[in-house]
Order: sequence, then C-alpha cells, then structure tokens
Amino acid sequence: MYPFVRALLAGLLAVLMTACATTGPVSSVWTQPNQTPKHYERLVVFGVTNNPKVRRAYEDNFVKQLQALGVTATAGHELVSDRNLGRLTRLTEGYAKVKADGVLITHLVADEAPGTRPAARIGSVPDHYRHLIGYFSRVYEEVCTPGYYSDLESLRLETNLYDAKQERLVWSGRSQPLDPSSERTTISQVIKEIVAQMQRDGFLPSR
Repeated sequence: MYPFVRALLAGLLAVLMTACATTGPVSSVWTQPNQTPKHYERLVVFGVTNNPKVRRAYEDNFVKQLQALGVTATAGHELVSDRNLGRLTRLTEGYAKVKADGVLITHLVADEAPGTRPAARIGSVPDHYRHLIGYFSRVYEEVCTPGYYSDLESLRLETNLYDAKQERLVWSGRSQPLDPSSERTTISQVIKEIVAQMQRDGFLPSR
C-alpha cells in the first residue's frame, strides 16, 4: 500500500475514534414532506468506507445505540464482507436475509463550505439520494475514490434511513462538524445523537 494511502486511512480512523462534534442537535435534517413517520424496528447498518476498521466502528456503534432502544439491529459486516460491499446484489440479499424493515447508510462527508452553519431542516436532497440502490452505488464509488477525504478538518457524519421494502429515503441527517484535533467527544457520542434525532423525528421507537 502506498504511504499516502496508509496515512489517509490512519487519519480517518483517528477522526472516527476521537473526533469531537460541536455541541447541539444534528444539522441538516431532511424528512419526506407530508409523510407520517413510522417506527423502524429491524434495521441493518452499512458503513461506507474502504477501511474495514472504520466500517466496523460505524456499524457497531450504531447497532449498540439502536439496540439500547429495543430495535433489532444488525451490523452490515455480519451480512456482507468488505470485499463484496460494493456489489449491490450482496447488499440487497444481506438486508433481505434478516427481514429488515429499514436500512441505514452512513459515511463521512466533506463540507462544501467549511465553517458555514447549514439550516437545521432542509427542504430537499439531491435526486440520487431518494432511492437506496442509486444512492449507495454512487456514494460507494465516490467515498472509495483516493483523495475524497483529503480535507480532514471539514467533515460531518451523514446518515440516511431507507425503507427496505420500498427502497426509498425517509430520513437524512448530518452531524455537526467534526474536529479531528479534539479528544473530548468520541464518534460514538455523535452516533448517539444521530440515533436520538431519528427517535425524536418519530422513526425509532421510544423506550
């Protein structure tokens, strides 16, 4: 593996394990207009990355937080190997196998305009977000491209919830900015807030 690739992956893992988010609610939340939220109780979580350690940190942290709410949650790495993560048939077979009613896709995204404060609620998402397969295919290709995470100072954790039966987006949110230089808050706390926001919006059961 080339030295710059090793350095990039090491940097991503450091961000994931020690990054701090600005205090406050999840930013940039989107929900389908005029939809009535429903509780999703059988979820599969797929972390999109080409680093197995980072992927497991995403997925296992989400599973832990979801199970604390009584949700039956499965980490994607238990169903689809790292080698096959980019194969869409393996993805759909994976969540069908455990009869999931919802699928969570999560990954880090680089801010287009670092330092800006996005609206707490947004009215639209790009067209390719709306369908699970199209979204996953495009995100996997982009995220696994060398250099996608070249700016480690301007990152957010994006999480999208899809209805498994209809394969359509029902909730999308991005965390507050992550500060890779801080060790005050771990990524598990960022994920905890994302899960709490989905619960407040009515997509996860209340304990």
